[in-house]
Amino acid sequence: MTITRVTMFKLNEEDIEKVLAQYEVMKADSAKDGKPYMVSVNARRIYDDPRNQGFTLASHTTFANLEDMKYYDEGDAAHDALRQVVKPLVKGPPMTVYWDS
Repeated sequence: MTITRVTMFKLNEEDIEKVLAQYEVMKADSAKDGKPYMVSVNARRIYDDPRNQGFTLASHTTFANLEDMKYYDEGDAAHDALRQVVKPLVKGPPMTVYWDS
């Protein structure tokens, strides 16, 4: 069973590329016990559509289990660095949902 997680952000157009670049850094630098642990991570610009409720960027991350997702939130220094970039740019709290696959 894997865990699929989607997080969406409301960002100004001029900030999206900066956040996407930081996602690539995080993807390269994230490690647990010195090894990569995320099954996959992708972040992309969202198409402009009235149904997106103002969200402009989405990330799709897959983890092997809930423990790895918890580590991502609480112990991954690369994810923390991403949050430090996003926090001053994001307009309102991100939306995050996850489920088992």
